[in-house]
Amino acid sequence: MRHKIETERADLFDVNMTIAMAVRLNVMPDLPALKDAFDAACRLHEVLNTKVVIEPSGEAFYVEADGPHSSFNETELTFTELISANESVRFRLEDGEFIRGFLSPDGLVFLMHHLGGDGKSLLYFIETFLKCLSGEPCEYTAFRSLTLDNLPAESRLPFFFDLLEKGWNRKWQKNRPVFTFSDLDAAYDSFWAAHRTETSIRHYDSAELDELLGKAREAGVTLTAYLITDMIKDMRRKADVGLAVDGRLDKTHAMGNQATGISVEYEYNRKLSFRDNALKVQGLMKKKLEDTASRYLVLQFMGKLDPTLTDALNLEHAEYYSSKLSARVAELMGYGSKVKDISITNLTRADIPYDYGEYKVEDIIFVPPVVSYGKTIIGIVTAGGSMNVSTHVYSEGQ
Repeated sequence: MRHKIETERADLFDVNMTIAMAVRLNVMPDLPALKDAFDAACRLHEVLNTKVVIEPSGEAFYVEADGPHSSFNETELTFTELISANESVRFRLEDGEFIRGFLSPDGLVFLMHHLGGDGKSLLYFIETFLKCLSGEPCEYTAFRSLTLDNLPAESRLPFFFDLLEKGWNRKWQKNRPVFTFSDLDAAYDSFWAAHRTETSIRHYDSAELDELLGKAREAGVTLTAYLITDMIKDMRRKADVGLAVDGRLDKTHAMGNQATGISVEYEYNRKLSFRDNALKVQGLMKKKLEDTASRYLVLQFMGKLDPTLTDALNLEHAEYYSSKLSARVAELMGYGSKVKDISITNLTRADIPYDYGEYKVEDIIFVPPVVSYGKTIIGIVTAGGSMNVSTHVYSEGQ
């Protein structure tokens, strides 16, 4: 296998790229059984049997490794403590480390680098893991990614964006640096010496979830639009909200980063009712989601940007590297002083089975990373009749 990292290149040099999930089962098996299931599940997903190489040209690739190099261990740390303890510990992508699994007092915890896949990918890994745990048959799953070659034809870059990007690439390539994993190590060390994040989780039981869904239906909007409106109603300015979107082109449960994203800007109008504001928010979301070019714009743009310039944007955010051009591009693209006010990933109802022989999934919590272009990160997932909403931010004053 040899797959070029292009649309997902922004994940490579971001110093906060850990997706986290906690899963609570009705009964918990012993550690050896969990380790065996974890190892078996890793072998069944192609991407977890690869490693990442950065070539002298600056291009990066997934290439075949000598098997999985992820790990599963027991810990006394809680879910949020594990996030805090691990976010500053870089995944050794060059060795093939993509996932860390834990038996925790909060249940099963999985931490995955975004280059292992998106939030749905981690759900699909957990599905494979639980099938292996219960002795169900599992199939090998090939790697899936969104590439410039397989994105919908209608998603090609608008003329202005294409012109802008080509101009930036041309200027950057006059004195183009190539960054290595040593640079990433140094960026991690300096960034996490001065930062840490905090995670809070709001659990909605079945009655609370039904009530919230009823309010959204009464307003005539989706739950996501309802929650966004509630989050921005106290802001006294236009809010910039990013939404992660599933960009999958097929129905397989393959692992790989297949997420795209849109953004909407809206200032809550106090002369209107909450319902009318929510309808306006939903209208903005719908317009972007139904337009293929808007839906895949971020992937088209990032896939065609010079890869080392993409790296530089993340290293600007980490305050490890700076140049006149990369600083200007970082500011314009939301990696600088002005990032998204809110970034939301709603996995909706987890689309995996909940029953695996004697094991039953009772609850799932999902926490996305505080990416370079985000400020307040919201993760939402519904499972087992309840919903969890996580908020992930940098600690106050950082």
